[in-house]
Amino acid sequence: MDEREEFIADVLLKDGDKLMIPGLTQEVTILGEVQHSTSHLFQDGRGVQEYIDRSGGTTYRADEDRIYVVRANGAVVPSHSADWFGDNLEVRPGDTIVVPLDAERMKTLTLWTNISQIIYQIGIAAASWNAV
Repeated sequence: MDEREEFIADVLLKDGDKLMIPGLTQEVTILGEVQHSTSHLFQDGRGVQEYIDRSGGTTYRADEDRIYVVRANGAVVPSHSADWFGDNLEVRPGDTIVVPLDAERMKTLTLWTNISQIIYQIGIAAASWNAV
């Protein structure tokens, strides 16, 4: 399905129902692993990365390969779906840009702790093997 495809649906109204049409949204919101999560006024022609840069850029824990945009209509679009390089996705008023946490990233201290434990256990195994 093309992310630009518009959904059209018939809405059934009953007596007493009120149909509220919200005003034009003028902001783009940036959430997640950025230096300052906030909303910026929409400016035509700006891409995903430009809005992220306006929020101070990503944190060291950001998963930059999985950034996505939640459209005002609820559609979710990966930011890399626009073109080969992934930086020309059209941002629209009311969109929310989400920079997720890189859950697969291990902290350096945890990594070296695990490595030292493995080396220690190999040393113990080798010493016990020599003792037999």
